[in-house]
Amino acid sequence: MQTGPNQQGFQTPQTPQTVQTILVHIGKCGGATLREALEAHEAPIDAITHVRQPPLGPQYRYYITLRCPIRRAISAFYWRRKLVLTEASQENRFPGEAQILRHYGSFDNLARKLYRPNGSRDALAQGHFRSIHHLSEDIGFYLQDLLASSQPEQILGVLRQENLEADLLQYFGIQNPGRVNDNRQGTSPEDRALSPKAQAHLRRFLQADFDCIAKLRDWGKLPSGYPAAL
Repeated sequence: MQTGPNQQGFQTPQTPQTVQTILVHIGKCGGATLREALEAHEAPIDAITHVRQPPLGPQYRYYITLRCPIRRAISAFYWRRKLVLTEASQENRFPGEAQILRHYGSFDNLARKLYRPNGSRDALAQGHFRSIHHLSEDIGFYLQDLLASSQPEQILGVLRQENLEADLLQYFGIQNPGRVNDNRQGTSPEDRALSPKAQAHLRRFLQADFDCIAKLRDWGKLPSGYPAAL
């Protein structure tokens, strides 16, 4: 059987096509816990895509990690602040990221700057938002093209960070996966709180993320009330 690499580097069969199961690990959606549990139980996953867009084609089937877009963004900001500023273990990994995190200080402050008082976009603040690792690779980054080119039956399951233990049991029969939400322990409730202006700006700015979730709901892959309001 002849094979060839696609743009993501997977060896994709050309003729005939062989079904491959892909885990789309969207950052800050509980993926580390999930991956450890899947590896420990030898779950039937052929490949994992993370911090890059997943391969596309009718030969693929997908499991997707997911989280409320706003809560995911909060988690991403403070995880990067911890690694880049507090621990300084990744201070120079991405040029300019440390200065941006230091400049805004809090995620609420960054979110409030995304739009000007007249409602127009603030290109500088939005560019800074996109310069932070895991904020640049948002839900839409992973799912917009995938959902546009796939059929509902190709989505085998969506594993929500908010319901990860139950979803692991439902889709893989895995119980007691281990650590869940460990990374939140270093973020105070005050940091995670958002002003009404910040919440409104984020709902607007992350519309593509919410659109992807709406499509998954329409396909019956998510409960009708997901995600719950902040």
